[in-house]
Amino acid sequence: MNKGTIGLNAGTICNLLLDEGSHSFDELKKATALPEAELWSAIGWLARENKIEIKHTKSQLAFSPGMNCDF
Repeated sequence: MNKGTIGLNAGTICNLLLDEGSHSFDELKKATALPEAELWSAIGWLARENKIEIKHTKSQLAFSPGMNCDF
């Protein structure tokens, strides 16, 4: 895994959230088929860039597009 791969994965996640709306971690993992380490790295990238919103639900995290999600 390198920065380029993380950036591409972040773009995939951002586009998925823009197209389909909020997803749980498990839903993102299934939809992207990314290994957990790559998925968390991309989520971190998106969070740092304010491109993803992370909300705590009762049993899990929910991810949705942030204000700057424009890949």
